[in-house]
Amino acid sequence: MPGQNRIIMTTKMFDEEVLAASGTADSPALDLRNLSLSWRFSLQYITVGTGTLKIEYLLALTKTGTYYNIGTDIGATLAAGNGFLNFASGEPYLAPFMKIRITEDGGANGVTVTVNLNIQ
Repeated sequence: MPGQNRIIMTTKMFDEEVLAASGTADSPALDLRNLSLSWRFSLQYITVGTGTLKIEYLLALTKTGTYYNIGTDIGATLAAGNGFLNFASGEPYLAPFMKIRITEDGGANGVTVTVNLNIQ
């Protein structure tokens, strides 16, 4: 809304995380209950290496509960480099807790990954 303070919060979800070929890592849980006013999300990623990267999100009702993969990739087969990815329209689905999952999806080579989550 015009005139309201629309702060963007950036959280480092992974910092130079090393993934072996076909490796997977989940970020720590992020409590969304008081973070997002506009429910707008994007990711900034940096990859180094010859592998490729898939990024997806997981949701849960409690911080220590079961995290569900709803089957939506934020990005897949991302080669070495960097960029920004927007979540699809209407996503992420409304839930109090989120994790980001990264997977080396090329299957042959490793990759080093940094991911920042931007929330407004």
